[in-house]
Amino acid sequence: MALPPQLWDVLTLSFVNLGTVLAGFFVGRHVDQAQKIVIGAFASGVAGVFFAGLLMALGLTEADSSALTGVFVLSCILGIVWTWIGFISRKAPRQP
Repeated sequence: MALPPQLWDVLTLSFVNLGTVLAGFFVGRHVDQAQKIVIGAFASGVAGVFFAGLLMALGLTEADSSALTGVFVLSCILGIVWTWIGFISRKAPRQP
């Protein structure tokens, strides 16, 4: 059973998205409360859409712009993971 082309484009543009990874990880490194991981996930989704749009504008992928909605949703979900990884790997704040 093969995946539909649109779903394949969304999966590849989301899982191999440098914007999602970098935004999630670096936002996670700077959050001070675990509740803010959701905000980092949203930022990862936005960064993922910008990176996928850049790839489309440069002609490096043949996906059409309707895949960006799915890229945003999947990048937000993956952004939770990357933001959490950044959050748990940050240095503990120094106590005075």
